[in-house]
Formats: sequence, C-alpha cells, structure tokens
Amino acid sequence: MNTRLAYLYQRYIDEICTAEEREEFFSLLMADQKTEQMNDLMDHTWATVEKGKGLSEEKANHILDHILSHHHHQPVVRKISWYRYAAAGLAFVTVSAGLYLYSLNHHSDLKKQQDAVYVSSIPAASNKATLTLANGSTINLDKASKGEIAEQSGLTVTKTGDGKLVYEISKTSVAAAGFNTITTPRGGLYQVNLPDGTMVWLNAASSLKYPAVFNGQERKVELSGEAYFEVAKKKIPFLVKTALQEVAVLGTHFNINAYADEVKTKTTLFEGSVRVSLAEKQALKSVNTQVLVPGQQSTVENNRLNVNAVDLDEALAWKNGYFQFNEENLVNIMKQLSRWYDIDVVFEGKPSQELFLLKIPRRLALSDVLKILATNGINFKIEGRTLIVKS
Repeated sequence: MNTRLAYLYQRYIDEICTAEEREEFFSLLMADQKTEQMNDLMDHTWATVEKGKGLSEEKANHILDHILSHHHHQPVVRKISWYRYAAAGLAFVTVSAGLYLYSLNHHSDLKKQQDAVYVSSIPAASNKATLTLANGSTINLDKASKGEIAEQSGLTVTKTGDGKLVYEISKTSVAAAGFNTITTPRGGLYQVNLPDGTMVWLNAASSLKYPAVFNGQERKVELSGEAYFEVAKKKIPFLVKTALQEVAVLGTHFNINAYADEVKTKTTLFEGSVRVSLAEKQALKSVNTQVLVPGQQSTVENNRLNVNAVDLDEALAWKNGYFQFNEENLVNIMKQLSRWYDIDVVFEGKPSQELFLLKIPRRLALSDVLKILATNGINFKIEGRTLIVKS
C-alpha cells in the first residue's frame, strides 16, 4: 500500500492538508494503479459514516464527489469503474479502465437513477452480415446454414459452424471471379477469411470489397467503417483503400477505423510494418506518406497525416469484446453505441463536455450500459430504437 497516499487522503478528508499536500494528493490520485487502494480508503470513510462516526453523509458526499471530479484545470474526466456494480444486479466481472465511480449504495440520487425502468431491452451486436457476389446476388449470412453457400469461377464460399466466412480456391481454377462485398449492418459484426489466407474482423456498420481471387501484382481491398486485419505473408503487397487513405503491407496485423461520420481515419499497427498514404485527392505538398512501427497510430484529418504512439488495448478493444474509452466525450461514445446496438441517438440540449474513462463488455444489453452511464448524472429515454440523451 502507498502509505503516502493514505496519509494525504486522510489529511484531505480531515480538511487539514496544506496546498502543497493537496496538489501532491491529486497527482497521486490520477495514477490508474492506485484504483484498488483508493477504493479501500473510501470504503473505510463510508464505513465510519454508516456507523454514525466521523463525517456526516452530506459532508462525505461533497468531499468524495470533489475527489472524483478533480481535473487540474482541464476538462472533467469521469473515470467509471465497476466498483460494487453488482448492486445493480449485473452478473459479470471486468477490469476497470480508470478510477472508482463510488458505490451506488452510498448515493441516494444515483440509486434512484439506477432503479429507473428501461422498458426496451436492446441486445448487443451479433454475427450479422450480407454477402454480395460478383453477379449481384446477395446472401444473408446470419440466416444462411453452415457449409458451402456459394461457388463462383472455381472457388467455394463456406460458412463455418462458428459463423466465419471462408474462401477456398480450387486447384483446377484460378480464374478471375470479380469482386465480392461483405457488409455488416448496425448491430452486426463478422469475420471473413479471404482467398489469400488473410483474416479480417469487420466491426458494425462496415463494408469490405475484395476480389474473390487475388491475381496480378497486388492484393487490394476497399474498406468503409472499421476492420482488424491479420494479413497473410506473401511477396505480393496487400493494399487497403479507404475514402481518405491507402495502407500498404506485406504481412502484418493492424486496425483501420474509417467511418464516414468520424472526423478522423485511424490506422493502428500491432505487428510488422505498414505504409500509410493520403488518398490522391487528399495529398498536399506536406508529408503525405508515413511508415508505422508497432504501437503507433496514424490519423488523417483535414487532409493531413499524423503519427503518434497509442494505447493498443483501446484501439483493439472492440475486437476483444469491449467498449473502451480513454478520455472520450459523450458524443463519440454515443456514435459507438449507435452502431453496436442499431439505434438512433438524439441529444436534448447541449451534450455534456465531460470526458470519460470507461471499459465495459460489449455483450451487455443496451439497458445495462445505460444504467452504468446513468450513475454519472446522464439521463436517458428509449423510444423504440431511438435513444434520447439528456445531459
């Protein structure tokens, strides 16, 4: 245990700390690794309150709320974790992305929000997609039976038992078979294994256009939305084209987020090396090509290409089954919920400018996610498949 943190915490609670100690306390507080200790310290504070000792409940609420909302003259960052969330009736365990939203049991106003009835139970996204073949015919993949679902120009398309789409080329034919497109709706996701062995995980509201057979000097696909690629290693370059950029690789693991309603196109490298170039119409006299190394993310915004180090866990959280937001605003959080749960989002009034640290499983129903966000002072109303946000 960090005895210095405990000492400063107690002095802060007792309202006897100096200005220097207060600054030191909040500096220590913002370190994520202190989550468990701070939970223990606040547990002790509330235990004394509930026994009628020490601080009054009103005073304790005021002090602890101030701790949670402290922001060092920067936008407020709400750090939501799963501290005692079992009180809400959810049977799951997850790892916190930040610090302690304190117990619902101790905050009567939050408890009332928690008990509010969400009449609509909208499930999380599942394996749903449509495959469009070169001849224009379409196959609803979530309704198709497992096994061979199509044959075109000497190759077979198979749906596996676990819901993957797999292409297999016949030994006797390598003829061109035109382009196929797999499209996920809002509320859907899918995995496809391309003819060259490349594996692609497609997020909700996304599409991937690709040749049914890779011939020639390149393996080129077109992406709209978000996908994670594990590219089969071959001498022929693998190219991913989006509206604003093109990514070239030989064999590597990377993620591209290129939704049309996002201001940035993001490419994150996990393994190997990729070259990111601005699309021809976006190219400027400034730098328009960058080579990424693992742990880096390129962003294209306002016709400019930039590269920075990035949190790989956050970038790939969607594929690993989580929503993860590191200092993200409510508008962007709602964009992800809209795609994942197939809902429209409407804000009543100006959206909150607070930033959130949050990690939650994507398998939760929408109502459970909203209960978690409601503990942070945000109110919701569901009408059909429209979510009304009152912040």
